[in-house]
Amino acid sequence: MLQYAAQRSQFTPEVRFLHVICRLVNTLENQTLALAGMFQAAALVDELALHGNCDTNVFDCSINSLFTIDASTVRDALGDITCLSRGFEAMGDYLGGENRTPGRNIAYYLLSMLKISTQVLRNHDLAQDLLNGLERIEHNSSEFDLSRSSVINKIDGLYQDNISSLNPRILVRGEQNYLRNDDNAAKIRALLLAGIRCGVLWQQLGGSKWTLFWRRKKYVANARKFLAYN
Repeated sequence: MLQYAAQRSQFTPEVRFLHVICRLVNTLENQTLALAGMFQAAALVDELALHGNCDTNVFDCSINSLFTIDASTVRDALGDITCLSRGFEAMGDYLGGENRTPGRNIAYYLLSMLKISTQVLRNHDLAQDLLNGLERIEHNSSEFDLSRSSVINKIDGLYQDNISSLNPRILVRGEQNYLRNDDNAAKIRALLLAGIRCGVLWQQLGGSKWTLFWRRKKYVANARKFLAYN
């Protein structure tokens, strides 16, 4: 069973979803962590679509971050940052100019998640629906001791109900036998939602398409620093 944070605050639901880290300083380190969360989700989506599997611990790290609603630091919001190594690697490969196949897919997923996260930031009703859905899943998981696969399927349903109809619709590229597998597809959509939430986090910390371009070398340097510490 997935483990979730139980802390809550006085913020309204939509503000809590949109401003998980509104009390934090917009440091480059914090931006790097949030961006790594996005890169990790994108990289794992690519691995599941192309190979049908990914590292379970890294996957759980990304999914668990969906339920840290009222974290007091970016590290708390993203969970154990030692599990973000895949995100740091993907960031270094792509932003550092070392992107290897299938780097193009990862870039597409990342930019698509950023566009969707911008819509979430601008639509408080959508943000509230997502937050309410995550809280229901968290409550039901604790109340009924839901299995890991049941939790993933419920996150998948939340994504389909709230995100799938938005433009641009994220088109996942991979092997059809993996994409048609219901369990695999549910994991992919759950990861996309985790990546979108990291995109919200990153933008709340001051991230934008311009900082992604102008600060890319600094992001890469920070990512490699985190990798060295892990």
